Amino acid sequence: MEGRQGVTDQRGSRRRGQGELEALVLSVLREADGPASAGWVQERLGGDLAYTTVITILTRLLAKGAVTRERAGRSFAWTPASDQAGLAAHKMRKVLDGQDDREAVLARFVTSLEPGDERLLRELLDPARGERED
Repeated sequence: MEGRQGVTDQRGSRRRGQGELEALVLSVLREADGPASAGWVQERLGGDLAYTTVITILTRLLAKGAVTRERAGRSFAWTPASDQAGLAAHKMRKVLDGQDDREAVLARFVTSLEPGDERLLRELLDPARGERED
């Protein structure tokens, strides 16, 4: 799982993986009071990343539907499209949408859930059932 933990380069410095950088950028964007510029994001990250790297990460997040952008002068202002739960749900849906046998994938997913998660899923799918059991 090298990509998840980061990679060490020839100088011994730790390089962060793409997913880790995206998570960092999203967490910084969530701290903003409104739409934020790439420069603002870079500054909040401590200047660790080059401006072009921040732009690349934001563009990847835009392609994934994790952020939105609006024109602000000659550049863009960026906003998270949803919270962490919404982003995770989007990723799960994207994986499911890429499968040929949705029924098999969903069946495997549901049967692998912990009992508490399965109960929660049932309640979410049938709110009236959850009320009757209380």
